[in-house]
Amino acid sequence: MSLESSKGDKPQPHTPAGNAPKQDLPGTRLFKVLNPELYMKPNRLIMYGGVAALAGVILWLGSDELRHRQNQALAGVGSNESATTGSQRTQTYQERMAELKRESK
Repeated sequence: MSLESSKGDKPQPHTPAGNAPKQDLPGTRLFKVLNPELYMKPNRLIMYGGVAALAGVILWLGSDELRHRQNQALAGVGSNESATTGSQRTQTYQERMAELKRESK
């Protein structure tokens, strides 16, 4: 009787001393809660949905920024026209405070 026949038909995979398979490592509940990706198989539908949702949010924010810049450009054109017609622009809060500070000295 040989040693190989006593182990069974399937040969055991050889793993070096420092590289034990994941299932042999003990895991506490806290470790499993904080690192669930080590203990779950990936769900492709969830991943694709997450990527689509993230891409949608990025596109929505980008379009909102583009719309804001276009509105600012249109408002800038309008303020330039009003400056040429002779009407004064309103002072900002900081400009009014600086003027009051100069007057009080």
